Amino acid sequence: GIGEARRLLRVRLACDALADAGFDYAAADIEAAFLAAGVEHELLHASERDFTAHGRTVAYLRQIDDEIGDRLDERAWARLDEAILTPMLTHRPVVMKDAHETLDAVRAHGLSVGLISNTGITPGFVLRHILDDMGLWRLLDHAVFSDEEELAKPAVALFENTLDEMGVAATEAAFLGDQPRLDVAGALRAGMWSLQIGDVAPIDGVAPHARIGGLAELLPALRLLELLPDVSPRAVAGEC
Repeated sequence: GIGEARRLLRVRLACDALADAGFDYAAADIEAAFLAAGVEHELLHASERDFTAHGRTVAYLRQIDDEIGDRLDERAWARLDEAILTPMLTHRPVVMKDAHETLDAVRAHGLSVGLISNTGITPGFVLRHILDDMGLWRLLDHAVFSDEEELAKPAVALFENTLDEMGVAATEAAFLGDQPRLDVAGALRAGMWSLQIGDVAPIDGVAPHARIGGLAELLPALRLLELLPDVSPRAVAGEC
C-alpha cells in the first residue's frame, strides 16, 4: 500500500544520503533502525509530547548510530531531513470523501474551521503543502501540528491553545476525529463538544456526543445536537 511505498522510499533515500556522506549502512539495518524509531515516536506521543520536525530526523538516525550526528555536515543533514520527512510528497494521501463540500458548508454557516493534527513521521510543513495542493488549506482558519507545538493529542493544552488562537470558548466549539483516546477524550477534557467519525470502539467508556459514518453526516449531527443553526458553535475543528 501507500504506507509501504513511503517506508521503502524513506529507507532508500536515507541509504543514498548516508552513502554519499561516507557511511556504508545496509538498507536492512536502516529499515530496522527506522522501525525502532517509530516505536520510540509512538511512546513519545503516548506521553502527550512530540519531536520537532528535525528532531524526528535526529531520533531516526540515533537508532542507527548514537554518534552519527556529530559526523554529518550541513548538506548531509539537509538530505537526511528530506529523505526521512518528505516521502509523503511522492506517495500522497487521497482526499476524504465529501471533505471539500463539508468544509464549504460549515464555512457557509459562518463557522470558523480549525485543524489539530498529531503528525507521524511526516511533519507539519509537509502536510501544509499537501493540504494546499488538495485545495483544503484555503478552507482552514487555523491549524496546529504536534511537531510544531512539541505536544501531542490528547494534551489539553493543544485544544485550549487552538481555541484561544481562534477566539472561541470551549463550549462553543465542536471537535471531529476518529480516535477515541486522542480525539474524543482530548476534546472532552478541554470542555468541547465531541463528534467521532468511523467505528472505532470507545475506550474506558469515553463516548462522543455524536458519532457519524462519513463527513456528509457532520452538519445533520450538529443540528441534532442543537448546535446548528440556532445555537451554532463559533468553531468546528477536526483532526488529521
